Amino acid sequence: MTYVVKTVLACVVASILAVSLALPAVALDSDRQFAQNYDNRRNMELNDQRVPLESVISSVQARCPGRLINARHDASTNRYIIRWETRRQQIVSIRADASNGRILSTGGC
Repeated sequence: MTYVVKTVLACVVASILAVSLALPAVALDSDRQFAQNYDNRRNMELNDQRVPLESVISSVQARCPGRLINARHDASTNRYIIRWETRRQQIVSIRADASNGRILSTGGC
């Protein structure tokens, strides 16, 4: 092999080694972030840091007269997702922060 081929081959091998050594660190950061998010969600559930759904529905009713179709709590974002029928028979999706009850979006209501 020529000197140029050996040099290029050495650079390729060095690059592959550098990338393969850096990957575990990236994976550890991702795992650590996942664990922190899980711990935060779990602590919120254990401490029940949520405004009661009934009070959020009362706020929605005051802003947008109509009726509740269904509601659920999204634990990954700690938000309520509410399906609501307006007086004009429109179905809208309303999002509210479960930790403080603040309505984040009214879905055009």
